[in-house]
Amino acid sequence: MSVQGLRPGEIVLRDATRSFSIRADQARTFKGLLLGARAADGPPPVPALRGVSLHINPGETVGMVGRNGAGKTSTLRVLAGIIPLQSGEAASGGRMVSLLELGSGFSRDFSGRENIYLQGALYGFTKAQIDERIERIVAFSELGHFIEVPVKTYSSGMFLRLGFSIAAFLDADVLLIDEILAVGDEAFQRKCLRRISEQIAGGTTVVLVSHDARAIERVCERVVVLDAGRVVFDGPTAEGLLHYHRLMGTEHGGGESVRAGGEREIEVTDVELRDGSGRAGTVFRTGSPLQVAVILKVRSSVPHPELALEIRSADGNRVFSTATEIQATRLVFEIPSLALLGGDYDVSLAAGDRGVEADGDRTVGFSVAAEPGAEGIVDLRGRWRIVEPAQVGP
Repeated sequence: MSVQGLRPGEIVLRDATRSFSIRADQARTFKGLLLGARAADGPPPVPALRGVSLHINPGETVGMVGRNGAGKTSTLRVLAGIIPLQSGEAASGGRMVSLLELGSGFSRDFSGRENIYLQGALYGFTKAQIDERIERIVAFSELGHFIEVPVKTYSSGMFLRLGFSIAAFLDADVLLIDEILAVGDEAFQRKCLRRISEQIAGGTTVVLVSHDARAIERVCERVVVLDAGRVVFDGPTAEGLLHYHRLMGTEHGGGESVRAGGEREIEVTDVELRDGSGRAGTVFRTGSPLQVAVILKVRSSVPHPELALEIRSADGNRVFSTATEIQATRLVFEIPSLALLGGDYDVSLAAGDRGVEADGDRTVGFSVAAEPGAEGIVDLRGRWRIVEPAQVGP
């Protein structure tokens, strides 16, 4: 719940404890009445949260990962005020918008447009405030004429489009998202992640639950790993995902390996994107520094060892490529001023003998926050200069 005393976007969870009963309700039958007392003796409650404590500062981006049943969704529901705690405290500052279940809070007999106004009212927005946003919400959802149709006719993907589009334009201090980005086509998922990146750039605190490591890497600077209702790791994203993969028995290096085959003489084993201060991140601004930190593993010598790097746009087109002679096992490629405009991009790297193509020893994704006044891929913004004033009149 939102409380006074906390900064807008700040989240506090102290010793949060919550259990759920799995005992079924006794049927209202004559037999049930006779056996009611005995039937009440069932399995003990299942603990979902066991003293979970978290402190999230305004503007932080936090990913929550863990096994099924680890307590991730319960944590978000507690933060959203959907379920109460049995002990402990949960609080947040400012306006919170949650996107936890498809179509939650929708009136199924209302049209998509009517549900936009309904959801806005539930979050404290006036009709005039929704009027200012509704065309952007409708355009983002890509529902077309279905926006005027009752939502009971919607597919799960259409629910996602409408639900996320509403949440994305309600100017929240805190945005809670639970797994639903896994629904829908890839293009819309990228669009959602790009919009989240823009909200992050604007200072929104984001808590994202997802099994998609790429989404966590792209959005979050911090990862909380839950297991059996307890926090077992809380720290930087790269280390958190590694801890999670170890927990799941699927440990691998940073980035995503897309090259098949066995061991080779030289290969990229890890890659991390950093800002100008050397901090790991996945969201950057146009004109800001970007560093690509690479770790190589050399098993045997090759005649002309080379590292190839390529940046691709969301549709897979090459934006930039370069290569360098390998003289060490740790390298950093520094871009002093990122000339890319808002969108999603991938960095792909490969190592080998001279002429190797960057078709993917490792691939990592990143986003560039959109800025007003420029569209496209490359930032070529300049200044207009008047050469000769226009002549007015005959």
